[in-house]
Amino acid sequence: MISERIKEIQRLCEEICWQNRLSGSEGNKRVRRFIKKYLKDKGFKVFTEKFEVSKTFPVSAAIKVDGEEFPAIPLIGSLWGEVSGELKIVKDLSKEEDLRGKIVAMPIGGLRDSEKARRLRDKKAAALITFLEELSVSFSGNIGDVKFFAVNTTKEVVKKLEGKKVILNVRTYKKTVRGENLFIEFGRGPIVYLVAHYDTKPFVYGAIDNGLSVAMLLVLAKDLSSYEELPFRIRILFTDCEELGLEGSYHHVLHLKNTLYVINLDSIGWKNPSVIYKDCKGYNGKLINEKFFKHLNDLKVDIPFVESKTGMSDHIPFKEKGVEALFLSSNPFTLRHTELDDYHAIDWEVVKLWYEVVAHFIRRIHRL
Repeated sequence: MISERIKEIQRLCEEICWQNRLSGSEGNKRVRRFIKKYLKDKGFKVFTEKFEVSKTFPVSAAIKVDGEEFPAIPLIGSLWGEVSGELKIVKDLSKEEDLRGKIVAMPIGGLRDSEKARRLRDKKAAALITFLEELSVSFSGNIGDVKFFAVNTTKEVVKKLEGKKVILNVRTYKKTVRGENLFIEFGRGPIVYLVAHYDTKPFVYGAIDNGLSVAMLLVLAKDLSSYEELPFRIRILFTDCEELGLEGSYHHVLHLKNTLYVINLDSIGWKNPSVIYKDCKGYNGKLINEKFFKHLNDLKVDIPFVESKTGMSDHIPFKEKGVEALFLSSNPFTLRHTELDDYHAIDWEVVKLWYEVVAHFIRRIHRL
């Protein structure tokens, strides 16, 4: 039985995970139509929520020095234009006083990109360049509403240009995106949410983040809807614009009521399955995390509970409304927001584990 479920998830991932799904893009719209059709073909009524958000999107970037040009990509939210300055590598902003006019290169991790940009702006730096220390690929980031120049490039480029005066050329554009959340529900009583976002960052496929979770919930929906003993209503929510700042989830919770728990699946399917009990917005739900811990012990499954200081996903707007949240993910997830997060990166043994654990948990959550 479980092998058939995994085969179906694999088939769905083939449809979902080989295209960029940046909100507003054609890939995003195609996958949205695919999700709707799949659910309707399975007999579900699909509810939709439409909303608009205005963001600054990346086009291209380059770092120029001495007649040479090195590739880079703008972060979501970056200013458009050209800026110059000495490139300085900084790993700890608290130890740096004089960054005025500098183009500061910082590794991914620690502070969120938006917080790095904000602090550098306050220190009168000229721009932020982020880079991955673990991999030699670009990382697609987001500085939110901070008005600052911000791009990403590889560690090799940063090390080669350290100490040199460089020119940073950035092209971005402002656009209003029409986002659309999708959800189905079944059962009666207070609501337990299962949530996964279907959009991606720019320039990436986002197979593990987060196409796989979408595929898993599509398959899980049919299994759970046939189980008649649940004393609550299941609502499965597929959000848009998560990668633009949790916009879809924030829109959905505007009318939230009668909700017990939210279970958020984001970036599962990598080799480091984790429950993130504390993220950038503090602790997640005490009761539901205790229930899940007991559930794992009963199954004799070892999935660690970890803290992620930069962790941010669609459960947070629910948590801010007082809803108990469970955040299922992978930590660390080295391929996050890179071109390497494609279908071939998925660990199918881990997917099988997650499917069995989550399906069983929903069926017994009220008895734990």
